[in-house]
Amino acid sequence: MKGLPVETANHAPRRDVRGIARAILLLLTYALALLVCIIQGLTLYAGSSVEDGRITLSSLSIVQFDGIIPSSTSDSYLVRIHLFFSSLGYEHPSASTAGVVSSWPRLPHDLMTIGEQLDVPSSAWACLVSGSECTSPFYRAFRSGYFDLPTETLTYFGIYYAFFFIGVVLLKEILISVRPSWLRCRCYFGFLKRKCSCPRGTREEIEALPSAFWDGYRMWLWPTMAFAAFTPAHLQFLNGWVLKTHVNLLGLEGVNARFGRGFVVMQAVALGASFVAIGFLYLRKQLGSKADWMEQQGVLGGSDGTKTKGASAV
Repeated sequence: MKGLPVETANHAPRRDVRGIARAILLLLTYALALLVCIIQGLTLYAGSSVEDGRITLSSLSIVQFDGIIPSSTSDSYLVRIHLFFSSLGYEHPSASTAGVVSSWPRLPHDLMTIGEQLDVPSSAWACLVSGSECTSPFYRAFRSGYFDLPTETLTYFGIYYAFFFIGVVLLKEILISVRPSWLRCRCYFGFLKRKCSCPRGTREEIEALPSAFWDGYRMWLWPTMAFAAFTPAHLQFLNGWVLKTHVNLLGLEGVNARFGRGFVVMQAVALGASFVAIGFLYLRKQLGSKADWMEQQGVLGGSDGTKTKGASAV
């Protein structure tokens, strides 16, 4: 590299590699944020419709249990009831039949609705609507009380909260690149200003801030995405646990209330992705900090061998 000091020329390729690595880490972080959004979108969409005798994305149901029609060959039941984020549905694989009966579980009313749609004799649940005896042990077990999940509003708040905060994070990422001065600290009270991670100064000063500053800002910003991924998963898990516990306490054989494997895996992936994204940003910050230290020592610099005074946020 003719015309450059020997020490600077030797370290220029290393600086380029660090810059590429930092850019890749940021892109991977964006990809993980997109993955979290997709998972929350699939959670909303699951259980919304029925196609070809199957509920849409039934594998993503929060909780599932068997019931309604007993098997003639074992102690199990032929109908599978699914709790989704915004619906309660059922599938009867033997008859290639499925349906969505309500937007929020209300037992045993929803179970009677399922029985009607499957042409189960009304005598099966007679004890739930009159003083007669239920001919079905499944329905008889539900005569002890009415069940309704209490956290519908809170559950919806949790998932829309997640979308809102992920949107805020991505919007601020755009502003870091195109209009960083809009992120200027606007705290009114002094004690808040001392804690605030937003930039201060004029527009020119903020736009000249080095990438190391924005790496620190991201380490304050992106943990909110982990909290946003945790909140809806936690609320849905609580709803599922309440329903699962209620059904299992009835003591019915063959009902087998359990969490949906797809739901558990997807929510774990979303939560894990949010923490991995934070890890990528931390690694990016460390790479940038090491490069800044080398610049301060005069090892890395611009084409004239001098220290770079400003850097891209990327």
